[in-house]
Amino acid sequence: MSGPALLASFRQPGFGIVWLSICLNGYSAHISTVAISWLALEFTGSPFGVGQALAIRILPRLFFSVPIGSMSDKMDRRIMLQATNFFGFGMSAVATIASMQGWFGFRGVLIVAMLVGIFDVAETTLAKAYVYDVVGPDNAVNGLALEQLANKLFGIVGGISTGFLLAVFGGVGAFAAMAVTYLSSGLLLAIIPRIAPRTGAFRDLSSAEDDGVPSASPGLWGSIRQLMNTPAVLAFAIIALSAEVFAYSSEVLAPSFARDILQVNEQGLGNLVAARNAGGVVGVLLLGSLARHVRPERLLPLICVGFGIGLMAFSFSTSYLLSLALMAMVGLAWGSVDALLPTVLQQNVGNMDRGAAVGIWNLSRGFGPLGQLEIGALATIIGVAATQALNGLIFAVTVSIVMLAYRRRANHRAPANLASQHIGGKSMVPPVASTDYTGNTAADGTGSDITSDRTAK
Repeated sequence: MSGPALLASFRQPGFGIVWLSICLNGYSAHISTVAISWLALEFTGSPFGVGQALAIRILPRLFFSVPIGSMSDKMDRRIMLQATNFFGFGMSAVATIASMQGWFGFRGVLIVAMLVGIFDVAETTLAKAYVYDVVGPDNAVNGLALEQLANKLFGIVGGISTGFLLAVFGGVGAFAAMAVTYLSSGLLLAIIPRIAPRTGAFRDLSSAEDDGVPSASPGLWGSIRQLMNTPAVLAFAIIALSAEVFAYSSEVLAPSFARDILQVNEQGLGNLVAARNAGGVVGVLLLGSLARHVRPERLLPLICVGFGIGLMAFSFSTSYLLSLALMAMVGLAWGSVDALLPTVLQQNVGNMDRGAAVGIWNLSRGFGPLGQLEIGALATIIGVAATQALNGLIFAVTVSIVMLAYRRRANHRAPANLASQHIGGKSMVPPVASTDYTGNTAADGTGSDITSDRTAK
């Protein structure tokens, strides 16, 4: 593992501060996940109650993902990120006071879950697009891998510390910790130097004539239609949707695995979440180090299939130590998929549509409530272990079918397009953007480094 290669994005101005802010938000995100799921289980005594709470948390993605992404293509993403963090601070401060006064029950859990969901969709969409702004397209895989590293690294701390906070202070401790981290993250963002596409920090890919990458038509819904007509965007949006419904929804079952199968307490649940994030750290470290030597579109399906198999393996374990190890393996795939999906989507659209593309990724994830409710309801019928095994299998099979269809369509279109554009022995094929192993695009199909274009502007 090459240290300089892994840390390449830190050479970009402002990235270090962005990364610290993401670290704090990753810590808060995992505090909220553990706290919401455990408190929901305590108040209802049922995995279905946990499913309801986590489903409501994800629901805002359906309504806010694409609008926020589209807005971020026209506004200052740094300012929007700041405002998002201050919103999170206000929400957490109110939840802390409500818990201290004894006003907090299952209804309070649902309200907090909804507000946390609004924060999450804004922060996730904005952060991933903003990291791309800062590092540029030639460091996109590395930068987004480091973004996931921040999330997973502090997710370990968040998982372990939340178990302690809940055991000692209850919901008050968890919500107060969230308030402090949201405020700190917002204040950090205030000292970042202004970074925008027009400064020349990276190549402008907004024009289809420049590089063959599609650019969306004006307007929000026009953008959605155009982007979803891009085969790669459609394929990977479907994979994102299936990941949320069948794979990520497994977090609903974590409290039940901890309490009922592995027979550990809230601290045991926190340790399982920490193990998952430890695996995620390993995954994104490997991904970040090998960023210039991998093809995201090739690697992503393989990791997704491994993700499904890992979930199936975890479902059969009754040993706490073995479950921790298997959860770490699941986390390795979890973190890698989270880094690769938005990278692939942004590399397949024009620069002015990257925020909208990330929004579509988040929109696909917004169908997660279906998975949260499905997995919670099914667990009450066939059991926790059987439900997770079934969902892991469905995810692996779905990804395989989608990628086979995508590859077949791509293979069929290429010869036809080439044949149709040769007239009188002269090639009429326009320059088409190609993608090399670094994820860079070149209008002449050579896969040349994009840096020359960036420095020339």
